[in-house]
Amino acid sequence: MKRSWILAATLGLLAVSLAVNFFLVGYAMHGLRQGAAARVLLSEIASSYPPEVRKEFRDVLRGNRARTFQALRDLRSARANLAAAQTAKPFDEVAVKDAMGTVRSATTNLQATMQDYLLTALKNVNAKPAVGG
Repeated sequence: MKRSWILAATLGLLAVSLAVNFFLVGYAMHGLRQGAAARVLLSEIASSYPPEVRKEFRDVLRGNRARTFQALRDLRSARANLAAAQTAKPFDEVAVKDAMGTVRSATTNLQATMQDYLLTALKNVNAKPAVGG
């Protein structure tokens, strides 16, 4: 019974994380600096979870700064390329579509990265023995 409750809670948390990540990525990518964006990512994702998960998520994120910042740089670069393609004269629809695909891919990569960190944090917290009980 306890195991099925933990599984249901974990799946519920993952579903919430998907919803949060959709809004979070769009918000964080409006030209924020890398450090500020990482703090926003941490803040938005972590605010939905219990303190032990938030602490573990911060630890996982801290341990993977290089990967996180690279994903943010990739998205920022893709967005800059899209902006350039949109304003190019003459307008090149194929170039804009390609740039949009690159932004979509970079966004998906950043979201997957954050979800990997969250899943690691959830697994780490659930692997620890319960205190007091």
